[in-house]
Amino acid sequence: MQGRGPIRSILAPVFPAVSVFVKTLGLVYSKRSMLRELGWVESVRTRKPCGRDGSPVPWMNYHVIGFLRERLGEDLALFEYGSGNSTVFYAALVGHVTSVEMDEDWFEHVRTTMPTNVQLMFFRPDEYGEYATMAARQDRKFDVVVVDAADRTECLMHAPDALTERGVVMLDDCNFDVHAPGIEFLAGRGFRRLDFEGIKPASIRAYRTSIFYRDGNCLGI
Repeated sequence: MQGRGPIRSILAPVFPAVSVFVKTLGLVYSKRSMLRELGWVESVRTRKPCGRDGSPVPWMNYHVIGFLRERLGEDLALFEYGSGNSTVFYAALVGHVTSVEMDEDWFEHVRTTMPTNVQLMFFRPDEYGEYATMAARQDRKFDVVVVDAADRTECLMHAPDALTERGVVMLDDCNFDVHAPGIEFLAGRGFRRLDFEGIKPASIRAYRTSIFYRDGNCLGI
């Protein structure tokens, strides 16, 4: 009996670690797992952001994906810097999507998968000028401008010129201080900020997406 004390002291730290390990396995393999329901497991398996059924989703955190599913509508027009699964996701929720892509190989890869309500543009600097002004130089205004590619600070600064009166700007990966000048610019133009933070498809750390809005916006914030 006297020998149990040292054994217990050795084994005691082991059991919590085993419990954590078992719970972690459950998050991945259990049919009731939140990660499986969200599509995280399928995203890891297929190496692309998708729902549990394989349907395309943006490579954004799950909190903002759920919010957009509820708030986007067919009466909206959306401009997106950067294209891919996110473009198909938006096209299923809004009336029109204009998406600009600057990687030619990726453009050729995704253009055949785009729905009919998507205008997919390939950006050529020698033909179109400055990348960040692309949204503002279209022949229509947009209810949502999504900044999720290159030159994000500059894109934020030009985004208000592309918006309807009820328009909002969305910035993915808003965790980094490098975007501060663009964020401060929007604040100076009267935009408030709503943050969504959590894991992305196939990721293991938290990412932030921010929506910048004013009164009477199209998302009802």
